Amino acid sequence: MSEQIRVGFIGLGDQGAGMAHRLIDCGVPTTLWARREASLQPFRESGAAFAATPAELGAKSDVVGVCVLDDAGVQQVLLGESGVLSGMRPGAVLAIHSTISLDVCHQIARAADELGIGVIDAPVSGGGFAAAKGELAVLVGGSPEHYARALPALETFGGSVSHLGPLGSGLIAKLINNTLHAAHYALARDALAAGIGLGLDEKALGHVLSVCSGNSYSLNTAVMVGGFDVLAPLVGTLLRKDVAIFDRLAAEHGVPTGSLIPVADEALELFGFPRDRIDTKE
Repeated sequence: MSEQIRVGFIGLGDQGAGMAHRLIDCGVPTTLWARREASLQPFRESGAAFAATPAELGAKSDVVGVCVLDDAGVQQVLLGESGVLSGMRPGAVLAIHSTISLDVCHQIARAADELGIGVIDAPVSGGGFAAAKGELAVLVGGSPEHYARALPALETFGGSVSHLGPLGSGLIAKLINNTLHAAHYALARDALAAGIGLGLDEKALGHVLSVCSGNSYSLNTAVMVGGFDVLAPLVGTLLRKDVAIFDRLAAEHGVPTGSLIPVADEALELFGFPRDRIDTKE
């Protein structure tokens, strides 16, 4: 790492836990906070420090990463009397790794700016396995100065770290990615179903497609976990949330999306997550 910084991290789910472990394993002084002791328990012997409140974590950190589920979760841990922002000092940088709406991202940035705190949106892609190996894709929006300040932390868990433009750019890219990812599930399912209907073995066809030009990450994931029925509860909730955010954003700006959203919706309906089901509970 080019600079030794102190990092705070909140959001120790499957992906976030891997990110936190990478920070610690790379020798970054890291402070953790979680609402549940069970989330902190795997880190008790790791060398990490622990904060009693989000505000205390903010006070101990030059860069704070937040990887909780949704808009409400991000607002809860960042804003308010004991929120992260109330403890952070001027010059520190907040990295929002959660995939949230642009409105909430800019709301937080305005509150942070009044305190002299920088904000970047830095959603990640790749899942828990990639996080643990330091191979996540990190998609960053924000000022070059704030990006440079946070980069040493991002590089511990990011195999690919890309600065895409001003604040919100990373989120837009992530929302497009996840909508395309969902659409690929629908296409992969239809392709496999067609092959079965024409007499091919599903597993054999899945393997062949995975090494041909029709391959996709979505297809590989479905084949790896044992089919779309197994996959649905693993990805349905998060993809439904992200496709809904992207749909609203595109509509607000009058941006045509062609077949992208309808095909993504088709996949999510097959998964049991139709448009009227947006479950964002942790």
